[in-house]
Amino acid sequence: MPFDGLRENLGTYLGAASLNPNVDLSVHDRVFFALGASTVPIFDANSFSQANFPRLSRFGFAQDADSIAAAVEAVLEDPEAAQAATAATLHETYPRLSMQRSVQDICEITTRMAGKAGAKLSPAAPSPSSYWPKERPPAAA
Repeated sequence: MPFDGLRENLGTYLGAASLNPNVDLSVHDRVFFALGASTVPIFDANSFSQANFPRLSRFGFAQDADSIAAAVEAVLEDPEAAQAATAATLHETYPRLSMQRSVQDICEITTRMAGKAGAKLSPAAPSPSSYWPKERPPAAA
């Protein structure tokens, strides 16, 4: 499925499984996309998810087929509870773990690294009008 189609339809699904391995300091962006769309994220658990998403622990898995199946089954066994846990997690973590906060963190790090050259970066400011080309190539079919 093209990314635009995924983004547009993600909120219509009960759950979204992300099988990409995470790092201990975060989770894959698909987990955040699912949360933002009020879709139950099913993902590989790590220390970050255990600390930040304890309500979603039933939907986290290790990298083996039985664990993945158990996480999916946990969503299907009680969809209402899974959706409630997802909504509560989004409420508890937003805006602390929001995309806006991530962009601000990236800009702060870049500003520190670049010094004066990065001082003009602002996550709240729009891109300069000359930044994006006027005509964009059509999306791939």
